[in-house]
Amino acid sequence: MAEVRDADLRELAASLQAWRITPDGSEGYRKAEVTLGGVDTRELNQQSMESRLVPGLHFIGEVVDVTGWLGGYNFQWAWASAAACARATAAGLQGGTSGI
Repeated sequence: MAEVRDADLRELAASLQAWRITPDGSEGYRKAEVTLGGVDTRELNQQSMESRLVPGLHFIGEVVDVTGWLGGYNFQWAWASAAACARATAAGLQGGTSGI
């Protein structure tokens, strides 16, 4: 890389930034699924979404290993877990407890 001219590197970077990927099809809702995996719910406090392993570290939404049917359930989980985390965090900032 040290031998490549700066102008060529800038041109390559511009080309990569302008690259557009255009899907040519979809298998539709028949094959649509939620990806499994993420932070194990047993490692989280259910009221605060705080890690039981690393105090002060919270996980919400799709990073947590929670799956549901198609149709907005993951959005609901993301919002609900964020709300639980926010309430617990706010309570902790006001001198309350995070539920752990």
